[in-house]
Amino acid sequence: MAELPEVIEKAALQLAPHTLAFYAQELAATFHAFYRDCRVVSSDPADADLSRARLRLVAATKSVFARVLTLLGLAAPESM
Repeated sequence: MAELPEVIEKAALQLAPHTLAFYAQELAATFHAFYRDCRVVSSDPADADLSRARLRLVAATKSVFARVLTLLGLAAPESM
């Protein structure tokens, strides 16, 4: 996700909006693997910090997806 500014710049300079679509697809695959393999919210109080960190990661991913979709002229769904 930290690479998004460079991906946007490259897409703009090369007039290649498909770069953003490929980026979104790769991010989706990576996030899917994370969500499949890692419990985001744990009921164990000892894991509270980890749960908060993972929730922040989920929120950041949602924000990045929304930005990319907006740049592509698409609407992001409210929930999935």
